[in-house]
Amino acid sequence: MRLKSGTYRILWEAHAWAGAVASVLLVGMFLLGVVSLFRHELMPWQEPRLRTGASAVIDEAKALETLQGWLDARAGKDLPTQLDVDLPAPYSPWLRLEWKEGGAKTAVWLEPGTGEQAPEQSDLSYFLFLVHFLYPLPGGMFVAGLVAIVLLLVVGTGLVIQVGRFRKDLVRFRPREALRTMWGDLHKVLGSVGLPYQAVMAWTAAIICINAAVLQPVMVRTAFDGNLEAGLATLGYPRGDKPSKQPAEAPRVATVLARAREALPGVRHYRFSLRNLGDASAYVDVRGYARAGLHEFTAVRVSQSGEVRHVREAGGPAATAKLLEAAYVLHSGLYAGMGVRLAYALLGIFSALCVVTGNLVWLERRSRSMRRVDVALARFTAGGCGGAAFALAAAFLANQLLPEALPRRPDWEHGVFYASWCACVLGALVYPRAKACAQQLLGLSGAIFVVLPWLDAWRHARRVFDPVGSPYVFCADVGLALLGAMFLVSAWVIGRISPRDPRDSEVPLQVAAHESR
Repeated sequence: MRLKSGTYRILWEAHAWAGAVASVLLVGMFLLGVVSLFRHELMPWQEPRLRTGASAVIDEAKALETLQGWLDARAGKDLPTQLDVDLPAPYSPWLRLEWKEGGAKTAVWLEPGTGEQAPEQSDLSYFLFLVHFLYPLPGGMFVAGLVAIVLLLVVGTGLVIQVGRFRKDLVRFRPREALRTMWGDLHKVLGSVGLPYQAVMAWTAAIICINAAVLQPVMVRTAFDGNLEAGLATLGYPRGDKPSKQPAEAPRVATVLARAREALPGVRHYRFSLRNLGDASAYVDVRGYARAGLHEFTAVRVSQSGEVRHVREAGGPAATAKLLEAAYVLHSGLYAGMGVRLAYALLGIFSALCVVTGNLVWLERRSRSMRRVDVALARFTAGGCGGAAFALAAAFLANQLLPEALPRRPDWEHGVFYASWCACVLGALVYPRAKACAQQLLGLSGAIFVVLPWLDAWRHARRVFDPVGSPYVFCADVGLALLGAMFLVSAWVIGRISPRDPRDSEVPLQVAAHESR
């Protein structure tokens, strides 16, 4: 199919401007998404106490007994009314307890065998998972949804532009040609390879984020006449009973888990959400995973007396719930094993590079007559994209270097991430050379990631890249080193870029490419 020159120009400008405007957030979200794919496997690396007994068989009965003892010891005194408990798993053999105290989140680890309690030192991987959706920021989910829609526009216009040319552009790369040609070839290769993945990620992210930020509140106010309980019920998570003001002992967690397994056999139950603790109306929502294609999440509600009050099977009760759950499972790669997540990670890195090379093509095309907006965009891209890599590296470095006894230590890790990214963006806007700024940020980020496995090994008196120890720590070491190597190679490539030859043709890249077909 051959597009008319005017149509081609309009599509190319829409494709370029949409990608340029959203480039920094897209690169950051793709990089954070890569890390988020392995958030559970990263837990022993970020929280060293979880490495103890990681290979041992988890004694479920002992873990439930320890949890029951913790609850009974606080009954009637300092027992929180709402408590979330993550049950032991191969990557996290301790119990994790979380509740709110004075309006602030409190999280502790509980050793199942001894009952030893220790404050949580890091929630880095889960925090990065939330930032991937911009969830911690005010209005972040709405912004993430808009970015996903922009990505859909970029993918759609790129598809139309490339129709009939995929086979040729998929294998054509000319590194010795002019910069515009080289970046254009690389952008097309990365875009062609990653287009199905990018389309799926954009579509599912738009469903998840726009639904949470816009559609759910609108549906509650209109279709359900402001009845939030009815809206939650359609998703399979109805609200529970209100406190009765009658004191009671804590629920028997072993009985609760047994009832949940009777209601949904074959499900891996991973969390207790205890509500109205210390009250006669207390209940426990037992969350679980059930492999059922793109439907996975289950819940069983068990009352204080051990009666099953509600069962949510995988997918939920209504079409809306099934669509939302399928979108999330597809977006996260939870429907398959580690192989799919590794493929997602590689495609995520390719997609981040595709966005960056697209910006380079656009800026290179305009380099003969750079306006202030173009200069600002070049610096913003350098600081934002390079800053996303540096902020990620700085957060992992903070995990290693912050004092263990520091109060609210996870919040300090969050602050380091935000401050690093903001500082990179603001610094790049006044830095005289965008290329040098991006090169230095990527080089420093790569160096930090490469050093991290050795730093952790030195701090905990272990061998680096030791396959005999914890498999999760070994894989984290390898993954961090590979990520660092990728950033270092990117910095080297940027350093090899030569200035544009002013004798290059003034014919715009997209028009020249279109006329040559």
